[in-house]
Amino acid sequence: MHVGPQEAIADAKMGDLVIWQNFLDPKGIVLTGNDTTVYGMVYMDLKKNGPMVVEVPPSPFLGSILDLWQVPLAGIGSDGGKFVVVSADYEGEVKLPEGYKLLKSRTSIAVFFARGLVINNDVEAAADTVKNSKVYPLSKIDSPPELKVQFATGVAMNTISPMDPMVYWARVREVLDFLNPELDQDASLMISLLKPLGIEPGKPFNPDERQKKILADAAHFGWIMAQTISYAPRFKDIIYYPGTQWEWVLELDPTLQKDFWRDLEARTNYYFQASMAQPAMKQKAIGRGSQYVRSARDAKGEWLDGSNLYRLNVPAKPPAELFWSITVHDFETRSQVQTDTNNAALSSYDKLKYNDDGSVDLYFGPKAPKGFENNWIKTIPGRGWWVWFRFYSPTEAFFDKSWQLTDFKKVE
Repeated sequence: MHVGPQEAIADAKMGDLVIWQNFLDPKGIVLTGNDTTVYGMVYMDLKKNGPMVVEVPPSPFLGSILDLWQVPLAGIGSDGGKFVVVSADYEGEVKLPEGYKLLKSRTSIAVFFARGLVINNDVEAAADTVKNSKVYPLSKIDSPPELKVQFATGVAMNTISPMDPMVYWARVREVLDFLNPELDQDASLMISLLKPLGIEPGKPFNPDERQKKILADAAHFGWIMAQTISYAPRFKDIIYYPGTQWEWVLELDPTLQKDFWRDLEARTNYYFQASMAQPAMKQKAIGRGSQYVRSARDAKGEWLDGSNLYRLNVPAKPPAELFWSITVHDFETRSQVQTDTNNAALSSYDKLKYNDDGSVDLYFGPKAPKGFENNWIKTIPGRGWWVWFRFYSPTEAFFDKSWQLTDFKKVE
């Protein structure tokens, strides 16, 4: 469970739309965030408000509705959609309006996550696709209130799990109040494991000295284990392009309904570095949605190091009808690398210098090579980094791998 952006913006409240209207920049520490799509999200309090309505008009849009386990309740594409979201233990009658789909959340808080896709560099239009969404209590459907919008571009915030062990476990204690162990076997098992450590729903978090030591050790070693599983996975099919260091981003079943506890390694591999997985991320959909691959090593298999300069050649005609992007993420924060350029990504929308064969050389390092300043992302000496390469509206060449990325090569 991550800190919601509402907690990082002074005036924002549960139920507000937080939107990075001019992209998420590196000042916002958000797991694998990028600055090529317009993010927005609304946290819905189903216990306080009862059933909630989510309406998304048809538009260049990718999004989803999820519970706090990050289980997708519904994926939303360019066709939009109308939904009523209700807590699974809601006892009242739900009068479902015609044309709306009922979604049941195992947790009393659910989240609406939106991405506005930029078409022809029109960022404002992409932001409008997110702002045009509606989220409000079903009880107010006859006169829906206007969704309050909070702008977040340029706002310094940290949404990743707290590094202080006691702060982290106190946050876990808070999250337990949003679970429903009577209806949710996963929640019941989680609570049964935490109870002996002084973490229990509805009770103060006040561990004794013995429990504090156990919790501190668990947080420390758990973080190291999760980092290793995430950055150095051992899945047999993790490599996407044979003979390279490029990995398939998503190993797990995004619905999290199969092998929930037996697939912990696949869950850790993804959720340590990212969030909001959707079934569409593992489905072949020509010309729709998006697909991702990642790399953390160079052509020799060595970890990417912020002290070095690397070149990545992107072959001509990348298989993305809409656009492609590459984002540099820091090993520690798992978010966009923070430098004085305030830029951690490049995309086909940028004014890049191309080679005669249509390919493009991208550079990553502390200093830009002369003449390639527009093709460069600055890295931090002494810190590790990795990238996600994103394909928006992927073509057949992505899925059949007739087009392939090359590895990062260290520039001597």
